[in-house]
Amino acid sequence: MARVLVVEHEPTIVTVVRYHLENAGFEGLYAGDVPEAWRLLVSEHPDIVVTDVALPGEDGWSLVGRMREDSRFRGQPAIVLGPAGISGATEKASSLGCDYLSKPFAATALVSKVRHLIALSHPNGLNSERERDGEILRVELVAIGVVLLLRDYRIEGKVYLAPELARFSDAWESVMRDQRSFVPVTDAAISTQDGDPIATTAFIEVRKSDVEAAYPLDVALE
Repeated sequence: MARVLVVEHEPTIVTVVRYHLENAGFEGLYAGDVPEAWRLLVSEHPDIVVTDVALPGEDGWSLVGRMREDSRFRGQPAIVLGPAGISGATEKASSLGCDYLSKPFAATALVSKVRHLIALSHPNGLNSERERDGEILRVELVAIGVVLLLRDYRIEGKVYLAPELARFSDAWESVMRDQRSFVPVTDAAISTQDGDPIATTAFIEVRKSDVEAAYPLDVALE
């Protein structure tokens, strides 16, 4: 399973984040300050870092900045959590190559953003190996192109699934069965049912209850 390093010193927030991440299938690593986070980053090689802005001592921005100055972690996906309405926060996150998520946030939004950034960091499918206790662990995800038909809209994009789900019907059934009420879609193109373009977005959450039909992208375009 993919591993998430969470850097947060408030026990209540740690408890909530731990519950939702681990319930979604991630393995969590937890640190209360930047020095402990750096130790885990170097020793445990997490797939993504989620850090609060406000930490004892150095803040979350400092951690991400330090990552970007180290060749080992220059491309490491990262999410910074902070208060809403902070001037320049989004711009600062962009300059550091990370995402900013304002608090309070929905647990589904955090989980979706984590999935999305891990998927984007491995565009040809996640295939990370790490050795722990003498055992090689492998995590793999592959992108599947889909067309989702809603009552008024058509969405083309990608969903990320385990490679053993080779048939689209099996893959889509696994998406509809999981505990989320939405489908996370990346590289999404939104149009009317007649094909008139409306918008494109790197990431969108589509409510499962709104989906009337779904097709693999290659079949739908034939």
